[in-house]
Amino acid sequence: MITHLSYPPSQSINDFIDPELCTVRYTSFDTVVEMIAKLGPDTELAKCVRKWLPIASEKTVGPVTKLTFLGLEIDTREQLVRISSEKIADLIKHIEEILIHNKSTLKIIISLVGKLNFFSKAVRGSRAFNRRFYDATIGVSKPNHHIRITQSLREDLKVWLQFLNNFNGITFFPNEDWESSDTLSLFTDSAGSHELGCGCFFNGKWMFMQWSPHWESCDIIKDITFLELIPLVLAIEVWGKFLRNRRVYFNVDNEALVAILNKKSSKSKRVMSLLRPLVLAFMNYNITFKARHIEGANNEIADSISRKQWDRFRKLAPNADQRPETVPTLFRDRIFSMK
Repeated sequence: MITHLSYPPSQSINDFIDPELCTVRYTSFDTVVEMIAKLGPDTELAKCVRKWLPIASEKTVGPVTKLTFLGLEIDTREQLVRISSEKIADLIKHIEEILIHNKSTLKIIISLVGKLNFFSKAVRGSRAFNRRFYDATIGVSKPNHHIRITQSLREDLKVWLQFLNNFNGITFFPNEDWESSDTLSLFTDSAGSHELGCGCFFNGKWMFMQWSPHWESCDIIKDITFLELIPLVLAIEVWGKFLRNRRVYFNVDNEALVAILNKKSSKSKRVMSLLRPLVLAFMNYNITFKARHIEGANNEIADSISRKQWDRFRKLAPNADQRPETVPTLFRDRIFSMK
C-alpha cells in the first residue's frame, strides 16, 4: 500500500508536521558532482540502504566508478555525466511533436519542462533559459487546458533541437573554480556611434567589427544593450572552445545586459535573437556563465578596440597579436541583417 502523505491539500498528514521538527532535504545533483570532482578520478561510489529499511538487496550498488544517480550516469574515472541515447531521442520527439501544433496542453508542457530540467542537471549552460516554459503555464490550472505555442517559445525549442541533434550524451564535470574574465583576459565592448564598432579581446587575440553604415539612419545604433551583446556572442562563438567545461564570471559594463545575461531572457526580440545563439554556445561548450557589472573605466582594452584607438590599444596590450582575427562572414551577415 502506498499512502500519499501530502494529500488532500491543507488536510494531509504532512500539513500538521512542524517543518522545524522534521524536514527532508535531498542531495542535489550539483552537490554530488562537485564532491566527486574534489575527490578526483576513480572515486568509488555506492548506493546503500540502512539495515532496518525493507528494501531489496539488489538496490544496493557498489563500490563502483560508474553509478546512476537521479537518472544520470556519473563516471568518476572519466569525470563525466552520461545521458542515454533513448532519453535524447525521447526529448527530440517530444519537442518535434509540440512544434507541429499551434497549441499544446498543460500536461504536455509540464512533461516537457520536466524533461528539460532533467537535461539541465548535466547541461548547465541551459539553466535559466528554461524559465519561459514555466512562465507559459502561469494561470493554466487543468491538465487538458491548452497553451499557445508562441513564436518565442518555438525559437527556444529550436535551440534545444539544434543542441540535441549534435549531442552525444556526454558532459564533463565543470572546473571546480570560477574564473573571472579578468583572469582569462577576456574583454568585450561596443561603441554607440555608427562610425565605430565593437571589439573583443582574449588572451592576446582580438577582433574588431565596424558597424554597418546603414545603421546610421535606424534605431539599432541607439540600442546599446543589443550593441554590447554583439561582441560577447562573437567572442564565445569564436573562442568558446578555449573555455570548454569552465565556470566564468564575465565582467560587463552595462547593468541592463548583466540582468539579461543572468536571466538568459529579454523582452526585446532583437536581443533574444542574439541571446539564443549565445545560450546554444554555452550548451555546446559546457560553459557555466554568470555576468557581473563593472565600470566602463575598467574595460579599457576592449573599449580602445571598439573606438579604433589603436595607439591606446597597443599601450594597454603591448603583447597582443599584430593582426586581428577575422570576424566570420556568417556572423557579420547575421548581425547586419537584423532590424
